[in-house]
Amino acid sequence: MKTFIKYDYYAQIFVAVSFIILLVTDLVTFEKGYYVIGYFVMATFHTVSFLIRIFLKNYPKSTYFKIYSTVSLTILISLLILFLANDSEWLPSFAGFILTLGIPLTPVLAICYLIIVHTDYEKFLTIND
Repeated sequence: MKTFIKYDYYAQIFVAVSFIILLVTDLVTFEKGYYVIGYFVMATFHTVSFLIRIFLKNYPKSTYFKIYSTVSLTILISLLILFLANDSEWLPSFAGFILTLGIPLTPVLAICYLIIVHTDYEKFLTIND
């Protein structure tokens, strides 16, 4: 678990910094919307890391992590429902409503997840000192 927290911290920071560089570069020079690719890459890294942390047995889940996981899973499940349940009438519209509220919230969730990862890494450093 300690190795995962260490590598996950560095990976999340690298992806976040890369996304910021891509965002600024795209807005200043390209103006083509390439930052959207970086957005999905960062979201994928966060989702994989988040799912691994959920299933780690020795990982202490803080209140912030529980709140983050509830909101993030709600958005992910809504996205999944939107893609899979096209036959129903009310289910995709309900999932779309959740996504309408959730998509603007995702940058805030990304920042919150980076704070959670950083806090875990700081705990890791204090335990090993």
